[in-house]
Formats: sequence, structure tokens, C-alpha cells
Amino acid sequence: VLTTGCSWLDVPAKYGTKSTVHRYHLELCEKGVYQAIFLDLLRSGYAIKKIDLSHCATDTKDIPAKKGDQRAMMAIKR
Repeated sequence: VLTTGCSWLDVPAKYGTKSTVHRYHLELCEKGVYQAIFLDLLRSGYAIKKIDLSHCATDTKDIPAKKGDQRAMMAIKR
């Protein structure tokens, strides 16, 4: 669950408490289940020609600038 998605408190009660849902989420992450689902969807998308990477964008907010220079990154974005 991302900060831009729903919060743990918004998960329907039928799935358990927020701590239970969070535990299941962590287990699925550790077992690579999300990665497997993503790769299967990706392969399927290529197979039916629904994926076109000629136009794509990447969010790199988690990748630090080299040598920690934020000004260099800001200059590139302009």
C-alpha cells in the first residue's frame, strides 16, 4: 500500500486488522509474489501487444544524485 494509494486503515475489515494485512503484505513481498504477478502481467501485455515502451517515464526520487549534489539534478530537470 503506497502513500499515494489507500492507507492501511482503509483496507476492508473482512481482510483483518491493519497489522494482519501489513504482515501478509510483507510476506508477499518477501516471497516475491508481487514481482511474479508484475512479470506475468508484463509478459501478457507484450504478448497481446498492449505494452508500448516508446513513450515511458521513470520516477527516480529514490535514487540519490551522484555525490549528493541536488543542484545538478535540478539543473537537469529544467
